[in-house]
Amino acid sequence: GILCFGTFTVDQGKVIDQYPAKEHLAIISQTSKSTGGPGLNLAIDLRLLDQNIKIHVIGGIGDDDNGAYILDECDRYKIDHSDVQVFPGFTTPFTDCMVEETGGKRTFFFHPGTGDLLDSEKINLDDYDLKVLHVGAVGVHKLMDSEFEDENRWVRLLRKAQARGIHTNMEMVALAPEAMKRLVTPCLPYLDSVIINENEAGMLTGIEYESTDLNTPLDWSKLEEMARGLLRLGVKKFAVIHTPLGIVAADSSGKIYRQGSVTVPKEKIVSTTGAGDAVTSGVMYGVFHDWDLAQSIKAGVACAAMCIQNAHTSEGVKPIEQTLAEAEAMGFRPTV
Repeated sequence: GILCFGTFTVDQGKVIDQYPAKEHLAIISQTSKSTGGPGLNLAIDLRLLDQNIKIHVIGGIGDDDNGAYILDECDRYKIDHSDVQVFPGFTTPFTDCMVEETGGKRTFFFHPGTGDLLDSEKINLDDYDLKVLHVGAVGVHKLMDSEFEDENRWVRLLRKAQARGIHTNMEMVALAPEAMKRLVTPCLPYLDSVIINENEAGMLTGIEYESTDLNTPLDWSKLEEMARGLLRLGVKKFAVIHTPLGIVAADSSGKIYRQGSVTVPKEKIVSTTGAGDAVTSGVMYGVFHDWDLAQSIKAGVACAAMCIQNAHTSEGVKPIEQTLAEAEAMGFRPTV
C-alpha cells in the first residue's frame, strides 16, 4: 500500500473578487470546507483514482471539530487512519485559502496547531506492507523539522523507508530559500522521487526562475536544467517539476520528459488549490502500478485538470480511466 505522512489541515476556501491592498475590501462569492495538506490530499486523490489501493495516513490532529471532520472524511474515503496522532487540548491545523475569482491564484493563511507535535519516531515501518511512502511538508512541523541525533526527523524517516525498499517521495511548500536549503537538501539523497513546482525547484538548485502562469511562455530548457540539478543533489530515480503550462521530468538514466498541461477552458477553472497534490497523485499512481515516467506525468497533468474544475481540494478528481479520457478530450498544451 501507500503511507501518506505529514501535514493534515482543514481548508476553509474563500473565492474572492480580488486580493485587496491593506485596509481595503474583497468580496467573498463562495466558501467551501475540505481536507488539505500534503499528508492528506494525496491519500484522498489516490482513493478517488482507485478504490482498491490500500492507503494509510498519519498526521497530527486535536480532539476538536476539525479533527473529527478529518477522521470522518478518512472514513468516507475508506482510508486507514488508525495511527493518526491525536493531541487532546490542542488545535487541529487549519488553512484559510483565498482564491481569486479570475485565474484561481491562491493565498494561504496557515495555523500549524498539532502539526508541530507530529513525530515520526513513533512510527514502526515494519507494521505496514508498503510500496510507497509520501511525506510533507517540510518546514511547517516544529518537531519534525528539529534535529534528532544530528539529523532532522524527515531524514531519519526517509532513510529508514529507503533501506526497506519503499519508494520515497516528498512534497514541499514555499519556504524562505535559506530554510528550504537547510531542511530539504539533507532529505534529497533519501528520496526516490521529488515532485515540486518551479519556485521550489529554483530555491533548491539555485537556478532563478520566475513564477509562471497560463499567459507566460515556459522556458522548458531551464526547467530541464532544474530537474537534472535535483538529481545531482541526490534524488535517486526521478525529479518532476510542475507548472501551470506543463511538466518536465528527468530520470536517473539522463532521459528528459516533457508533458503539456491539459487545456481546461478558462471558464471551467474554479480553484487551483490542491492542483500540485493532484499532479503528485497521478505520478504516484503510475509509480504504484509500475508505469513508465511518460505515462505517469501525463496522469499527473490529467489529475490536476480534474482538480481545478472544483472548489474543493480533492473532490474534482475522478477514477483514473475517466480522468485520462476527459484530459485527452480537452487536449494538451504544446511542449515547444
